[in-house]
This record gives sequence, C-alpha cells and structure tokens, in this order.
Amino acid sequence: MKRIIPLIFFLTPFLSVNNLYSQSFLPSTLKKDTVLNIKRFAIVNASSLLGLVGSYYFINTAWWADSKKSFHFDGGSTNFKDAFNIGLGRDAKYAKQLDKLGHFYSGRIISDLYVRAVRWSGKSEEQSLIWGGILGTTVHGFVEIKDGYSPTWGFSMYDFMSGTLGSFYPYFQSKSNFLKAVDIKYSYYPKNSHYYDFINRKGNDFFDDYMNATIWFTFNPKRYKPKSKWPKWLGISAGIGVDETLNNYYLRMPGGIADYGKGGYEFYVAPDIDFEGLLPKKPFWQNLGHVLNYIKFPTPAIRFSKDSKFMPMHF
Repeated sequence: MKRIIPLIFFLTPFLSVNNLYSQSFLPSTLKKDTVLNIKRFAIVNASSLLGLVGSYYFINTAWWADSKKSFHFDGGSTNFKDAFNIGLGRDAKYAKQLDKLGHFYSGRIISDLYVRAVRWSGKSEEQSLIWGGILGTTVHGFVEIKDGYSPTWGFSMYDFMSGTLGSFYPYFQSKSNFLKAVDIKYSYYPKNSHYYDFINRKGNDFFDDYMNATIWFTFNPKRYKPKSKWPKWLGISAGIGVDETLNNYYLRMPGGIADYGKGGYEFYVAPDIDFEGLLPKKPFWQNLGHVLNYIKFPTPAIRFSKDSKFMPMHF
C-alpha cells in the first residue's frame, strides 16, 4: 500500500478536473449527457499520463534509487507458476494481510477519481465506471511491475488482485443496492512509535505503519432502505487492525524470518458519520461529503483483541 498511496496524491490534482461524482453516482442533470467531448477526454488522458510520470519519478527516487534486479515475483522466483505460491516470500504474511485491504481501499479511490474524470469527458455512467475499474487496475499493475524490479520486493499477484477488486468496487456498487450502502474507509493515529523507531530508512512515512492504522467497512441502513426512519448521516462500521506486536515487515528483525507473521489482530465496532447524509444537498457539499467519506472520523468504539475494551474515542 505504501507505494500506491503516493500515486493517489499525484493523480488527484490531475484527475480531479471536475466535482461531478457523488454516491448517487451522478447528478441527474449529467446522467442525460452521454456525448463524448474529445477535448475533455484528451485532457483526462494527458492528465493521467502526467500523474503517472510524476509518480514514477517519486517512487523510483524514494524507494528504488539504491539498486534494481531483474524482474521477479514476490519471493524471488522468475517463474510465473510461483506467482500464486503463498509459501514463497513475505507476501502471504506481510502485515498479517492488512495490506491487501489497503490495496483494495486505494484501488477504490483511484478508480473513483478516474470515474469522475471520464464521466466529465462525456462517457455514460456505466462506461465511466468500467473505465475507472480498468484504469485503476492499470495503475496497480504499473506499480507491481515496478515492484518486480525492486531489490527488496517483487511482483505480488495478491496485491494486484486486491487492487483490481477495489478498482471495480464502484462498478459493483452501481449494480447492488446493498453495496451502495457499504463504504470502505481508513483511519490512522500514531498510538505508538515502534515503526518509526525500528526502521532506519530515509523518508519514513505512515503509509506502511499498519500498527497504527485501521481499515473500516461501514454500512448505512438509510442508503439500503431509503424509506426507513434511520438517520441518513449515521452508519455502522466494523474495523480491523493489528496490535503493537506486529513486526513481520521490519528489517533486521531480532528473530529474523521466524518473526514473519507475528502480531495479533484487533477488531472494532463503532458508529460512523456519513458526511453525504450530514451535509446539505448542494453539489459542492455533496462532493465534499463524498471525499470526506474516504476517511473514518473518530468516534467511540469497542475493541476486540487480547486487550478488549470500550474506547471513548478511537482514531
């Protein structure tokens, strides 16, 4: 996930050329417009290319400037049949698979940006959702191919598959009333500094600090049953994280490879704020609410773990 998130920061200013897309998928006035605007479509493609070039430069200098290897899959093998072998490499145990949810989450956001941009160019709603899935998958493929030449990583089929599922999630949402009510969100708060203290690497950042991150799946009953009396701004969320014993992705681990996979899960149940339901039904506010819904804002929560407890506020 740590190499995908910077891509979002690079792609956002290039692809956010409009603010049309909302959780209802598009304003009704725009659903009727399906005439492709060649100039806008060209802007979308050129902006995407600029974003990818910029992110390539950033990732290449931030993580892979030291050395490169020939193309290989996670675990070091160059044989395609080993690409799905979970017994090789660190991928099957990396961050106790929380990074797979991270790739799903980032795929969903990248796809969302592309859907908005492609719809702005005049493509239909369904076409835009399909394009978003394809282009989001392409971005993940781009990163994984680069990982394949990295000295410390490798092409991960499971990261790629997780990113692909996330990229097509907005399309799946458009086909399911239940999924329209389900969001995936992210929260981060530095509860401990083990990640920063342990890794001695230039440019440490929070993208890989899974001990302080939580991935959430939220459900809004009002979206699922619009005629219900449930508050439209209130959702129910279930979160997953890992505790402070996670150390499987730290370099120079005290126990070496024997430490891979250590760490316990933490599960959370909490209320959630749906900002699209909370903010006024004006285009600006609805689009702001759509973006704010990428993040799980702090609320009281119950944690289920080796140290289960009620938390008056969980970040």
